[in-house]
Amino acid sequence: MTSRIFASTSARILSRPSSFLRAQSTQAMTVPTLLSVAELKKQLGDPVILDGSWHMPAEKRDPIQEFKNEHLPGARYFDIESIKDKTSKFPHMMPTSTQFAQQVGELGITNNDHIVVYDTAGFFSAPRVYWMFKAFGHEKVSVLNGGLKAWKAAGYPVESGDAKVQAKEYKVPKLDTDVIRYHDQILQLVRDKDSKTTIIDARGADRFSGQAPEPRAGLSSGHMPGAKNVSFKQLFDGKTGELHDNDQLASVFEKAGVDVSKLKDEPVVLSCGSGVTASALYFALERLGLKKLAVYDGSWTEYASLNEGPIVKN
Repeated sequence: MTSRIFASTSARILSRPSSFLRAQSTQAMTVPTLLSVAELKKQLGDPVILDGSWHMPAEKRDPIQEFKNEHLPGARYFDIESIKDKTSKFPHMMPTSTQFAQQVGELGITNNDHIVVYDTAGFFSAPRVYWMFKAFGHEKVSVLNGGLKAWKAAGYPVESGDAKVQAKEYKVPKLDTDVIRYHDQILQLVRDKDSKTTIIDARGADRFSGQAPEPRAGLSSGHMPGAKNVSFKQLFDGKTGELHDNDQLASVFEKAGVDVSKLKDEPVVLSCGSGVTASALYFALERLGLKKLAVYDGSWTEYASLNEGPIVKN
């Protein structure tokens, strides 16, 4: 019932004219977390559009060059490989507030802008960018449902070339530590048999079970004790790239042994390989009304590399 109410509410918001959403975005109010390509098309020139595409290293794709080849009109490229803690040996650790503010400002973004994030896959790395902005207190951020794939399928125009950006001031924000978890906190969780925290892993079932190797050489596969497995690929339609509706999302989690209705007021930690697709779980569960959500920053790469916590294979 809760998911149907939430879906209905979101549908009413998205059905309103773009002028309403522009009025909302100019005030200190939140915006819809998910926008259809049709809704964004009506608002071109108002929200700041970010291409947050990222690919697994094994794919050997260049998302920056792909952005130059084609992107949504007026879009800028948010580089997950650059806007991160560059002093860390782990792939995508959260940058400092100062670094985030500097690099986001260089993209011509201010703290009051409404940001819409998309990726080329549909629903893969865009939620990571969404989560980063949310973690730094930027409330007016949305994900484009279906991303570039859905945009092109609708017959909407794309541009090529470099983004035309004029740098602006992005005031240094404060990191919300409630939505992020660090290695020492995870170790405490897996060792606490009475913990009420649910850990959900977004990797594929074979990696989670330990039957398939990790894409990063020398890293053990498997999972943390007590963790549940919901592959991020189950969250969206593989053909359109669009996120499933709330009833379908709830069903996906229920099949994995996660009763969303019982987790409304319980802490949930999301993990994956390097913190990217864990953010997709974060986004989906936020849509379902969960409040106490956090992403494990280092995720499995950090957990298995440091070899300080138990690893389960089954």
